[in-house]
Amino acid sequence: MTSKMIALKVLDLVFIGATTLILLGIAGFPMEWLLTLAETSLREFQWFGLFLVFASLWLIHAIATSDSAP
Repeated sequence: MTSKMIALKVLDLVFIGATTLILLGIAGFPMEWLLTLAETSLREFQWFGLFLVFASLWLIHAIATSDSAP
């Protein structure tokens, strides 16, 4: 397995995890335990989750389209 494939798998897991947490929060899943663990408000957590989703998508695109790594 090449380093490119490993990086893509890790970024896929980050993307899936962040997207799942955002969707659970929108669906009304009780997330008070997670908010107290991170010591943030719901709005801050949602913005951070959106940042993680877009950042991981940009990195996935950058790695997948690069020709430098095999």
